[in-house]
Amino acid sequence: MKIVCLGGGHGLAQVLKAIKPLTSELTAIIATTDNGGSTGRIRQSEQCVALGDIRRCCLELNDNNSLLQSVFEHRFSGGELDGHSLGNLVLLGLLQLTDSTTEAVSQFNIMLGNSETVLPMSDEPVDLIATMRNGTTIIGECEIDALDELPEYIGLTKPVLAHSKTISAIEHADVVLIGPGSTISSVMPPLLVENIATALKKTAACKIFVENITHENSVISQLQQDSVLDWLQTMLGYKFCDMSLSPQAINQIYQLQQCDEMCQQQLHNIEQLYEVFAQLLFGNSP
Repeated sequence: MKIVCLGGGHGLAQVLKAIKPLTSELTAIIATTDNGGSTGRIRQSEQCVALGDIRRCCLELNDNNSLLQSVFEHRFSGGELDGHSLGNLVLLGLLQLTDSTTEAVSQFNIMLGNSETVLPMSDEPVDLIATMRNGTTIIGECEIDALDELPEYIGLTKPVLAHSKTISAIEHADVVLIGPGSTISSVMPPLLVENIATALKKTAACKIFVENITHENSVISQLQQDSVLDWLQTMLGYKFCDMSLSPQAINQIYQLQQCDEMCQQQLHNIEQLYEVFAQLLFGNSP
């Protein structure tokens, strides 16, 4: 079964770790509009795509070399490198050597020994832009998440396209998993890329939106949890999923009466996700 996972942040990384044992053909498509932290500083100085979520997802797929993971997750303290992740800097170096985000990510993945495919949503740097009710425009993920009212419109600062490998993966997928993650900063960015949107409309794959467990700590928290999907599809202007997987549905499939400790930490439980996807996609066994 060919499975594509689309999104960003910790949520997508957890889904990748959960779904990896269930398929030999796994592709991750990563949001690249983050403008905070080490990633934001690198973007500002080098005019490149966001690298942090790419690093996180590649490392989550690697389960054979804990030392390598620790090295690439290492963050420097003090001096000009303060706060920077070594993995982000390695990705930046590969980007400068290859002059291609897609190729840089591919080489980083090869360095880790991963067999799965990891792709950026676009090779071109781009930011999120929001328009408010009064006509004011706000640029940047962090700035939009920190708003005190929901925007009237969210888009990209310029048209960008996904690599042909990304489009091919979506078009030939059996299943596309979208999310979980921050609605605006992790889920929306790839869905705003024109040829990704077109591919999602055309693909025969079953498209499943994995909802967040709790309300987000962002402007999206103003919405009731059961209205986030409707709001998202209204903002995008197209139906991006065939079904949504709510926390309640996850618990029912897993035959749990309540969230466990991981849920209370506002994180999806990887073991739980594995069992849910195994039952949902393959019946009782992969």
